[in-house]
Amino acid sequence: MTVSIDLSGRTAIVTGGASGIGRETALQLARAGARVCVADIHQHGAESVSAEIRAIGAESFATEVDIRDAAAAERAVTSTADRFGSVDILVNSAAAWTVKPFDELTTEDYDRDIGVSLIGTMTMSRAAYDIMRAQHRGVVVNLISDSGRVGERYLVAYGAAKAGVVGFTKGFALEAARYGIRVNAVSPGTTKTPGATPVIDHWGGEDRIVKSYPLRRLGEPIDQANAILFLCSDMSDWVTGQVLSVNGGFTMVD
Repeated sequence: MTVSIDLSGRTAIVTGGASGIGRETALQLARAGARVCVADIHQHGAESVSAEIRAIGAESFATEVDIRDAAAAERAVTSTADRFGSVDILVNSAAAWTVKPFDELTTEDYDRDIGVSLIGTMTMSRAAYDIMRAQHRGVVVNLISDSGRVGERYLVAYGAAKAGVVGFTKGFALEAARYGIRVNAVSPGTTKTPGATPVIDHWGGEDRIVKSYPLRRLGEPIDQANAILFLCSDMSDWVTGQVLSVNGGFTMVD
């Protein structure tokens, strides 16, 4: 018997969809049949990914959004619902991180890391909440990080933001469950994306970092996208308020 994930007829919004994990997630959801809004602060990159999705035969459009702006988040969600008729899936992949020792961080660094990674996640979720409640269904998947679960040097503000996303995920899941909305999180280990390159270099390069991973490799965007796809699908229909570590065994926390 063949088992497959079919998201035909469902609409997804992926923030941070222009590159890295967000891009691969948008493509993977589209391969499963979803209509996808690629949302990113970088319009050109979002348009490029949307074109990739259309090239494989799925419906897609791109929207430019600064997720820290509640009005912009609302426009992104509303335009998606207007175009496709629903918002069934929200993947909060957009993030910002500053790689510095704590004593070198500025208030601007705090504002950016926490503003995008935590406040932006909450803002997009709030914008989608009313539509999902009215539908009495929906799935939200938040991207967190090992930085927010066990802490990592030189990523203090980012780790604080992602720890906040863990708390938000669990609290939101409890409130949203009565409306048929599931809220979960994926916690990536070090994944080879363009945005992660400065972190990998700062820690001494891939050859050095990989020695800390029991599975002896770093993550690829598809590793995260596959986990997100599972949480977006009916195969995880009785799963909410959970954090799924996708990190090659780097951290094993409950």
